[in-house]
Amino acid sequence: MFFVLVSLILGLLNYYLFRTAAHAFPSLAVFFATSVALLYLSLFAAVLLEKRGKLALSLPFSWIGYTWLGMSGIAFTLTAPSDLAQVLGVPFSDRAQFIGIAAATSVLSLWAAFEARRFRVNRIELRSPKLKGLGKPLRIAQISDLHLGDSSSLKRTKKVVQTINLHEPHLVVSTGDLFDGYLELMAPFVDCLRELEAPLGKFAVSGNHEVYAGLDEAMSLTELAGFSPLRNRSQSVNEFLTVAGVEDPASPLKPDEAAALDTLSQMPFHLLLKHRPDFDPKSKGKFDLQLSGHTHGGQIAPFLFLTKLAYKAKLGLSELAPKQFLYLSRGTGSWGPQLRLLAPPEITIFELKAG
Repeated sequence: MFFVLVSLILGLLNYYLFRTAAHAFPSLAVFFATSVALLYLSLFAAVLLEKRGKLALSLPFSWIGYTWLGMSGIAFTLTAPSDLAQVLGVPFSDRAQFIGIAAATSVLSLWAAFEARRFRVNRIELRSPKLKGLGKPLRIAQISDLHLGDSSSLKRTKKVVQTINLHEPHLVVSTGDLFDGYLELMAPFVDCLRELEAPLGKFAVSGNHEVYAGLDEAMSLTELAGFSPLRNRSQSVNEFLTVAGVEDPASPLKPDEAAALDTLSQMPFHLLLKHRPDFDPKSKGKFDLQLSGHTHGGQIAPFLFLTKLAYKAKLGLSELAPKQFLYLSRGTGSWGPQLRLLAPPEITIFELKAG
């Protein structure tokens, strides 16, 4: 039912864009109809070929389909308000509207493709009296929503690993959606992630896209990459820090935050890894810092407003309750279209200090 609904919505969006183009250039209506239909159907061709095990053949269709999905989303957000402006009496022709939107969509899409490939390194300093006695700062690197799959670049993944290693973190954590389909092709990416250096360990939790890709196999690849999956459990790192992880709600295992946090009372600083930026009131006072992702910061503006409707959490660092913080990452990769507009990807480096 969900697949049918999404297909219908995307179909209507594509028809809307076709009608806009056809009104501007009626003589090219057949060309526009054929082009839009092929672009729309390419994503379905990719899914069909993937299901039949023809992964290499499906890759170009996937790239075309997802790129068009992102570009059509940008085009729609420009077309809808311009149509409203026409209704309200702003004088411009259908042809001028189409040319302007096509030009703006092309420029914004090129910028979004560029922005998706250059991640930012955000540095966050946190002090806690629970870390009294800690000598040097404890550095934690967070990646989230890397979405390794059909559209991934090994070169970019290597750059992510090199950048993290350059900051010499003591701990590396992944807050879900590390892998996203095409798992049979992920061996080079697994080898690359294995090169992440973290003397106190690497930890990960599941995200919804690991579930869609095949949870058991995705988490096996996560372990092969050197990460310890925290599935509703916690693990002591040293005398100052314990890391707990919660399963994603899409997982058959189901999240059990109480089970993950109930064993933490003896440890000073409690770090909670949780893919979605929800706050469970029952966990009040049971952890110090929650790291999450999932929303991508909207990925392509203005979809940030849709994520804000679904989740109240703010991007970046915010206070959930007294002395309890959440850091919501925009994610290190991109889902589907390798485009990011006003939502650049990030790696986050935390420095935990006594104070």
